[in-house]
Amino acid sequence: MIDSEVFDFVERCRKHANVGQLLTDLLHTVKTLGFEHLILSGVPLGGQKLAPMVELNGWPNGWFERYVDAEHAVVDGVCIYSAKTLKPFLWADVPAKWSGTKASQRVAGEAAEFGIMSGFAVPMLSVSHWQSVLSFASSAKVCSLSPRQEVQLVTMAIYAGMAIQALSQRDDKNEDLLTDREREVLLWAAAGKTSSETSQILGLTERTAKWHLTKAREAFGVATTTQAVVEAVRKRLIHP
Repeated sequence: MIDSEVFDFVERCRKHANVGQLLTDLLHTVKTLGFEHLILSGVPLGGQKLAPMVELNGWPNGWFERYVDAEHAVVDGVCIYSAKTLKPFLWADVPAKWSGTKASQRVAGEAAEFGIMSGFAVPMLSVSHWQSVLSFASSAKVCSLSPRQEVQLVTMAIYAGMAIQALSQRDDKNEDLLTDREREVLLWAAAGKTSSETSQILGLTERTAKWHLTKAREAFGVATTTQAVVEAVRKRLIHP
């Protein structure tokens, strides 16, 4: 990759109208460096759930759901180390005390089933979370980057994070997206509650709770409740 491609991406960041366009652009740009997938999220701490903290989800179909459902973030060496450093790192360089555990190695083995073998992570300070990380993933067994390529990835990661923040701040119609009840059911969904549990907490029937979740998904134009939670948090409509 030549530096002008990085600057072109930075310039385009200002023009993207939504996170979908930003994700598509970033995935296309880093493909020349051997990366097919990426994810940008807050780093979960103290029992926080990962799903509501995700801001760009470019992971393979099915892997995000498995990672979240199994709560892999708690044991994944890459995720753990991302909370302990602000220095960009290759996944292969995560200290063995975190990457060498059986649980972390199991996560790596499952990721390989989805074509994720190696990667490069860029931890960043965040206004929305304790810390964020943009993790680039490759199907190559070994991720080889020159120092200049690492700087290119860091630059794009930082500007991608800034672009997401700008998109959130300029969207002045967020308040009208959800009703108060839809916010409530999404908030409890973010806390890991089922529709049945949410209905009991809010004094609703389970059918009504599910209906509000359906309306929330429709409001964001997404297919799953997890995606709706992610969008609600990103737009600052709920704060789990």
